[in-house]
Amino acid sequence: MQDAILELRAVTKRYASQFAVSAVTLAVPRGSFFSLLGPSGCGKTTTLRMIAGFETPDEGEIHLNGSRIDPLPPYRRNVNTVFQNYALFPHLTVRGNVEFGLRRRTSKEARALDSVDARVRAVLDQVQLNDKSSRLPAQLSGGERQRVALARSLVLAPDVLLLDEPLSALDPQLRKQVRAELKDLQRRVGVTFLFVTHDQEEALSMSDQIAVMNRGSVEQTGTPEEVYRRPRTRFVASFLGAMNWIAGSNSTESCGLRPEALHVSRTPGNGSRAAVVTGATFLGPVIHLEARLATGETCIAQVLANGNQPFCVGESVHLCWDPADELKFG
Repeated sequence: MQDAILELRAVTKRYASQFAVSAVTLAVPRGSFFSLLGPSGCGKTTTLRMIAGFETPDEGEIHLNGSRIDPLPPYRRNVNTVFQNYALFPHLTVRGNVEFGLRRRTSKEARALDSVDARVRAVLDQVQLNDKSSRLPAQLSGGERQRVALARSLVLAPDVLLLDEPLSALDPQLRKQVRAELKDLQRRVGVTFLFVTHDQEEALSMSDQIAVMNRGSVEQTGTPEEVYRRPRTRFVASFLGAMNWIAGSNSTESCGLRPEALHVSRTPGNGSRAAVVTGATFLGPVIHLEARLATGETCIAQVLANGNQPFCVGESVHLCWDPADELKFG
């Protein structure tokens, strides 16, 4: 396995008698974009806060670069956090926000980072904001404010940058743009990113590795393709993308099928199942088709919108799939 810069070893956090995080074990590869993904209340933000030092584990250990850090105060851990609201100083310019933390370091630490001015210029160049260094946060777009928050953390040269749902305040269109910029920035600067999100599309599109959390525990860790195509639990299968739950090809047990695994036809085929179209939504290159099987299950399929005669609500169709695409769980 790639060298792990950050390790959590059976980390647990309780609030009263409730487990917020339960025996979480993780290894974050150095230089990776690693995401904690899960629904609200699954423990991902609490995990992030324990790494940052804002919460103390009740059990377990946290190691950074091979050294245990969970007994240390936040200022002695070489990690930095980018919060949801960015927490920029409204009265300071872009440059003033970025250099604020650096100028508060001791003179010895500042000398070790060479000139403060040179360091700030270099980081502003990395996030492409040198031409806006004299502007106030109110004069920036949402994406630019996010880059200021990133620069303010990156200028301190953290070993790991912690990001707590930093895209949640952006509108959907801007979020897609900033998502691409964020991944590109991570690749260019080479800093390990630990990214917390409840948005599966964000995690799948940006991450090198994803840890899917549920009820305080990690249910699966792997690459985006691994957790999407080979989920280990029913929860992971359902949380990551749409899923159809129907009787499998060789038994009456329920199996999972991704919408893209279903093929829709007007004529029956070997092993196909009769269904009735109950909904059709045009989404540009594909049509989101809903159909009800004779056995009562409702399925979702993706049909290419390639100019052929569209399927209509109430129309009889036939669904088939490759049994190898069935996902089964004990």
